[in-house]
Amino acid sequence: MVRPPPWPEAGLEHLNACPVCGETGRALLFDALSDGLFGAPGLWQMWTCHGCRAAYLDPRPTVSTISLAYQAYYTHAPLHPKRLPTARRGFKALVANGYLNHEFGYGLGYALPKVLARVLCDPGLALKEAYRIRHLPPPKPGARLLDLGCGNGNFLSVARDLGYQVTGLEPDPKAVEIGRAAGLEIFTGGLPNPALTPASFDQATASHVIEHLHDPKAALQAIFDLLKPGGRVWISQPNLAALGLARFGKFWRGLEPPRHLTLFDRQGLTRLLEAVGFHQVSLLPADRAAGFYFRQSAALAAGQDPNGGQNTPSPRVDREARRADRRARGAPELCESLTLIAFRPLADHSQASGVQR
Repeated sequence: MVRPPPWPEAGLEHLNACPVCGETGRALLFDALSDGLFGAPGLWQMWTCHGCRAAYLDPRPTVSTISLAYQAYYTHAPLHPKRLPTARRGFKALVANGYLNHEFGYGLGYALPKVLARVLCDPGLALKEAYRIRHLPPPKPGARLLDLGCGNGNFLSVARDLGYQVTGLEPDPKAVEIGRAAGLEIFTGGLPNPALTPASFDQATASHVIEHLHDPKAALQAIFDLLKPGGRVWISQPNLAALGLARFGKFWRGLEPPRHLTLFDRQGLTRLLEAVGFHQVSLLPADRAAGFYFRQSAALAAGQDPNGGQNTPSPRVDREARRADRRARGAPELCESLTLIAFRPLADHSQASGVQR
């Protein structure tokens, strides 16, 4: 494996403590990690905190230099929205729309009757459609959604199709330019952000975002403050307790150094959400993501480019991925990609009725 060029020394920050809880006690989890995905420079160390059990890079890129790791990132691709079935036609769309109507309470047109869709929608399609809409309930009139780290705006297009008023926040100017060209409202920058009004959003989503942030606790606090009382946050990120991490070690796709700065397991992310004020934190059913993680991890372990399209699929790896997905269905805390929802309490701390699913 070719040794990458070093990260600029002046662009590194040395923490010597956990960025989540401040604990100095730690153990080395991985050494000499490199970016086999998008070619960022540097070799990296990842540590496990003895306090909150989070895993984090130290040293890590500074806020002012982290953009070097995103020069060839996937969000620079043109926008090709993963639209709802309402933007497609065919029998599969009829089933998918009927499932969303039945399971989430939508009133989408071009759909099979709910009972028939429930019978015909196989578990794989049901899971795919639930994750496509990020388990969102039907919006009330004027409901607003904020997508953090929205990239070029793919999911904003889906949420807009659902009827939400959508806003995105993205630190990458090139990705913002692509999304704005598609007519989406996207602000440049991170959290907190003066362009966003506190307590003004009904829903917030953060798909594979928190692990990229230098201060995940401050970011979650900012999300909490941006939600209305009773509002919901949906968060997905690579799982520190994933079966794939145990299988592939330093080559696991979810590590992605140096863009992924901090990782959590279910308990760690739950504790962090509760620490900033969220309640009713719950783990969603596992997405069937092991095929993606295992194939990319196997390519990394073999010194191949996972994004190059020249890798020969391995039946053995695919079998292992299917077993991992089956195991995660019964134990979602072991899945590759951890997805939780949580709510900002109402002013009287009663149940957040009307917005939960």
